[in-house]
Amino acid sequence: MATTDIYYVSGSLQPAKDAVKFLGGDTDDYIQVNAWAVARTAANDTAGTISAWIIGPAVGSATSVLCAGDDNVVEYIDFGINAGKVYCNCVDATTTQFQVISTSAVLKAHTWNHIAVVQDGNRPTLYANGVAVAMTDSDATALGAWFTGLDGLDTGRIGAGNIAGDASVTQEFKGAIGPVKYWNRALTADEIAKDYRGAPQTDDGTYLQSHWLMDELLSDDGLGNDSGTIVGAAVIQSNYNEFASKLNFSTGTPVVADTLKCFADKGVGHAVVIQAA
Repeated sequence: MATTDIYYVSGSLQPAKDAVKFLGGDTDDYIQVNAWAVARTAANDTAGTISAWIIGPAVGSATSVLCAGDDNVVEYIDFGINAGKVYCNCVDATTTQFQVISTSAVLKAHTWNHIAVVQDGNRPTLYANGVAVAMTDSDATALGAWFTGLDGLDTGRIGAGNIAGDASVTQEFKGAIGPVKYWNRALTADEIAKDYRGAPQTDDGTYLQSHWLMDELLSDDGLGNDSGTIVGAAVIQSNYNEFASKLNFSTGTPVVADTLKCFADKGVGHAVVIQAA
């Protein structure tokens, strides 16, 4: 941008969710939930469901939303997004069990998206915004694989992966992640739609092992009570929305500005940035 140019950002203030914002790249920012990964391995879960709310810019490479990994060997379950697609991968002691990804881009940038993966013991099914999506099995060696048999899992991360087998931080998420849930059973399609609408399941008190609220304490409201810990410079943000996402991640924002004006009109947020002369 040239000096004195005006940069204008607009976006809705609703819906808004409590979330944690990640800068992405090589910033090594994530939420540590190791106790969750260890507990799921110890329980030998053969089925389960992960759901999460995410918002951010379109990205061209894989970024992890929730990952359970191993510090000593390439072994993990990794759930995330890749260029607008939802994916889930499972590797057991360096051997890929499955790699599934939505056939086409199903997510929108700078908009809250609900994503989920359901493993029923036969194969994983991916969901976006409450609906099952067409999937591609990049590897179908053992589509029924899950936590059972992955005996070395010792790290859990929200917003980054641990897929290299050496504790390094990989696939850092860029954007914000809202509430994340894990059930140790396979939810039905109707139940995923119910979760998308924000309604609890009737048996959450029995099967909802983790529900990270993304509040100031990163509380886990599930049965496991495995609250998270921020690692790096990730930032807890209340009422995060499309407007905030665009302001944070839109390209072209002046690095130096002498004026920043923000105002709201009927639920829509606006910002005008005037670059310094």
